[in-house]
Amino acid sequence: MHEKLAELIDNIKALEEKRSELAQKIREENREIYPEALEKNLIHKVEPLELNCRVAAVDGGLAAQEFHGFDLVLTRAVSVIFDYKNSKRASNIYYPSRIPDAEPDALTALDSHEFTWHKSLIRLRKEIEVACETVEKHKPDYILLDGSIVPQISDKPSEDSPVRPLYNKLLEDYKRLYSACKEKECQLIGVIKDSRGKRFIEIIEKTLPTHEKGVLATSHDTSFLHFLLNAGERTFEFHYSNAEKEHHVLKDLGEWSPFIHAFYIKPVKDDRPLRVEFLKTYSDAGKVSSLIYSLSTINQKYAYPAILIEADMRAAMDRSELERACRNLLLRAGRRISFLPLRRDSRPFR
Repeated sequence: MHEKLAELIDNIKALEEKRSELAQKIREENREIYPEALEKNLIHKVEPLELNCRVAAVDGGLAAQEFHGFDLVLTRAVSVIFDYKNSKRASNIYYPSRIPDAEPDALTALDSHEFTWHKSLIRLRKEIEVACETVEKHKPDYILLDGSIVPQISDKPSEDSPVRPLYNKLLEDYKRLYSACKEKECQLIGVIKDSRGKRFIEIIEKTLPTHEKGVLATSHDTSFLHFLLNAGERTFEFHYSNAEKEHHVLKDLGEWSPFIHAFYIKPVKDDRPLRVEFLKTYSDAGKVSSLIYSLSTINQKYAYPAILIEADMRAAMDRSELERACRNLLLRAGRRISFLPLRRDSRPFR
């Protein structure tokens, strides 16, 4: 056991050393042409921004319980709205409230894959609904989502799935959010705290000789960018996908797909880079990165916008909320076969 762990550690150290060496080499070369890059240079210095604006952040919480005859899902989403004056928070608003009640939802006859889709789609719909209402009612200058500004491929059910209509409704919700942001001149931004994508790696890989590509083949975006970027730097701006019409989700967003852009930023020295996505309507990567940088440098070991941390804390679901909802269901329904717990949740011998 100890020998295997030591071997694993040695392998990881070797990989990190190779990533560091390649990143340093790329920095020193300072190339100005990268295929699919929307800016000239690979690395850009980020300037802090004096905040005199209204910023909103949305996050959602979810709790779920499987029963014998149906699946129960509880969701809520919260929008936190901060008004900044001279880079200091002057006031705050919570929408629809500081801690809104969780909303129940249930579907029957779902297999395990469909249940996973159902949970994710219900949570996303609630988040995007609250984001739309925040833009329309509170008119922030910026609105931040915890995560991507598009649905993920893993969220897309098969055509014949009973939850496919829920996905179709979610697409309309996203389009409504894009339209509202464009109409109200609100910049939509998604911040991904733990990105494991390969898109940026693929762009860089095209410029490297064959013998250097192996290092990137064993890396995802942030594991390599940690060594490439210094604190206060970002990458060039690029399209979410290199072929929007072929991307499984972007093609469902129709005319909006070319406007989904991204970059990576490293706000502080002792934490990993963030992936930032934004709707390219009127702000560019420079302005968006300055905002995220200014919001994310409070803690030198945890680089993330403080307003999104607040939204996460407000939206988080406590296990006791789910247990309370389940007790209420059982009290009202009585002992029915559909309300029996799964065997794995009611083992008498453990």
